[in-house]
Amino acid sequence: MSTNPVCETPHGDVQLGTFEEVLVDPGRYYNDHCLIRAGDTWHFFGIVGNTGPGVPIDPANEISIAHAMSPDLRDWEIHPDILHATGIWPEEDMVFAPNVIEHDETFYMLYAATDARRIQRLCLATSTDLFEWEKYDGNPVIVPSIYWSEWPGFAVHEPDPHRSFGGCRDAHILKLDDGSFAAYWVSRLREDKFGEGMVGVAASVSHDLVHWQEFGPIYARHEFVQPLTLEVESPCVVRKDGRYWLFFKHAWWTWYIAADTPFDFWGKEAKRLGYAHAAEVFEWQGEWWISHCNSDPHDYERCNTAIGRGFFLGKLDWPQGEEPRLL
Repeated sequence: MSTNPVCETPHGDVQLGTFEEVLVDPGRYYNDHCLIRAGDTWHFFGIVGNTGPGVPIDPANEISIAHAMSPDLRDWEIHPDILHATGIWPEEDMVFAPNVIEHDETFYMLYAATDARRIQRLCLATSTDLFEWEKYDGNPVIVPSIYWSEWPGFAVHEPDPHRSFGGCRDAHILKLDDGSFAAYWVSRLREDKFGEGMVGVAASVSHDLVHWQEFGPIYARHEFVQPLTLEVESPCVVRKDGRYWLFFKHAWWTWYIAADTPFDFWGKEAKRLGYAHAAEVFEWQGEWWISHCNSDPHDYERCNTAIGRGFFLGKLDWPQGEEPRLL
């Protein structure tokens, strides 16, 4: 059981965990990220931007994806950024939120890109060595169906007639038992079909990681107008104890839901794990790990200390047959 503090708020208790900042690049910050182990080495890929005294965090500067390597998740060697935004549709604005999986000696990365109106789409790049990446000529590979998704645009906070917002980002790829792949990503649901203020996680399926068939929304909930995060963000799905566990960020919390199948989290109870931003959950050396980024891990409001921090690691207490807890 976690012995870390629980902060009481008008919106519910926030459980805090113990995290160690293991990857820092002075003058830059990290945000949504992924980890992949190749041979004896861990590779980190993530959002990166500039920070420092008098330099505000500006997502518009997130125009490349960071890369670092480590043998043990503690000592990291930073390498040059990869996948710079081209400035050409669909990458007129940003590239961000990568996720990587290996298949048949090739690495496949899904990453989000935004056009000049901030409309998001998921794109593909491939590599054989994790250093040199080739973008797919047919990008984007995943866009939401407008039958269910409030896409390609809706106003956020202050409507701007020249810039809208279309949610299709934060991919997480999982290999399924039949050898196919599921990509989980986030979007907003149409008000005329699902009601006002519904945000959630959708899925697409593929047999080759290039051509994707949309499955549609697999989980949705009402947005939090306050605090912090309006959308559901950063889904991560892992298989454990014969079940599928969906982790996602919403408001001040990382939440989790368990289901018996990889595509049906509707109607299941979402529980608050605690504060971890853009968390990746994974098993290594018989332990369950959870990541955090971009802010002091105790500043769940992200306003009392400087944001723009590095990459953090923590651990979960997750015995067999039980539910996860932050350590």
